[in-house]
Amino acid sequence: MSVRTASKSTAAKIGAAFALALCASAFDAPPAFAQKSEGPVTEVAVTGGQRALLRLAVVTPTGDALGGQVAQTERRDFTFSSLFQVLDEKSFVANAAKEGAGIDVASWRTVGADGVIKGTVANKAGAIHLELSLFVVSRGTEAVLKRAYDVPQAGLRGAVHQFDNEVVKYFTGSAGSFGTRLVFSATVGKGEKGIFSIDSDGEGLGRLQAVSNVATAPATGPGGVYYSAGLPDGTYQLFRVGSREPVVRNPGLVFGVAFGGQKMALVISQRGESDVYVGAADGAGLKKATTGGINTHPAFGPSGQMAYVSNAGGSPQIYVEGKRVSWKGTYNMAPVFCNDPDGARILYMGREGTNWDIFSVAANGDASSTRRLTQDQGSNTYPSCSPDGRQVAFFSSRGGIYLANPLGQNQQKIADVQGESLRWEGN
Repeated sequence: MSVRTASKSTAAKIGAAFALALCASAFDAPPAFAQKSEGPVTEVAVTGGQRALLRLAVVTPTGDALGGQVAQTERRDFTFSSLFQVLDEKSFVANAAKEGAGIDVASWRTVGADGVIKGTVANKAGAIHLELSLFVVSRGTEAVLKRAYDVPQAGLRGAVHQFDNEVVKYFTGSAGSFGTRLVFSATVGKGEKGIFSIDSDGEGLGRLQAVSNVATAPATGPGGVYYSAGLPDGTYQLFRVGSREPVVRNPGLVFGVAFGGQKMALVISQRGESDVYVGAADGAGLKKATTGGINTHPAFGPSGQMAYVSNAGGSPQIYVEGKRVSWKGTYNMAPVFCNDPDGARILYMGREGTNWDIFSVAANGDASSTRRLTQDQGSNTYPSCSPDGRQVAFFSSRGGIYLANPLGQNQQKIADVQGESLRWEGN
């Protein structure tokens, strides 16, 4: 696949697309699109408050060369989580072989570790047996968490993610979101768009099958990934990956979808208007839920409330159930609810001047609660929130998909991919 250079007039083209009510299907010029780099994780400093990080030592599992893959997956998970400071293995003074199944507490205190992860991995004709243990240095030599997994080699990373989620739960009381995936659309050729998925740690990038070479605005819902497809007759209809039949048949143009609980929201453009319709998750009983202006980008919150974009008041702004909630940025789009551990919030992309940045606001729309997650770091678009609310993903003109915590700190590039309509599975 060839690599394309992102257009410098992205903001202008996004504005034109909104005016045409084409939602996420025509927002950006051909973006750069490439496999993720294999180099070291890049950390970008962001000013703001600090959170204390647990210092975690990840020891490469013994027993097989796959131990390196296990350790790399763990280090990426914990680094991206914004909860841990992953210590450099070169600093370790403990002798893992002599330690056996426990740990030498004094050795790990010397390097400042709060927690230690050790394990073994065995590969027998493609069948992998993995054992991982978590030690808390202040708790002594015995493991506080031990798990064993028997998986095919293709399932090794998934087993590691599962263990890492349990480590997060041990320290915080709720599991992490490692092993989930993101979906998005991207330009793949002149006049062509495809839909893609990528694991939340930047691995496993792949194009999803679609009924058309113009496939946009993906979202996860009951039974898989849904998307809008441009058909030869000039219409756009909603499809689910794996099926060639439209989910619903509508005389208008369907440009986007969102799911929440037992509800579906569709963006339908017809007779020169664009509105959000809400019905059952299978598309039954759709009823118009917005009036006035151009209305797009629906997103459901944890209590069933719906956010969307409307220009009814002039410039495009974020609304929840008819109430404006965005107060920073002159042109705001792409809302998504985020169940931040500090309280439910709404993420969105906002334009000030020529650049786009990521903002968040409390779900009740209190203007004083507005946060700016990015600034003076190029253009940053299409925020998405992890199911556990601890991570925010977005596209950046710095060159790919970035992760940050809900304060915008610990920004990490996970993949050299540019696109639009980024959604996080499970949220």
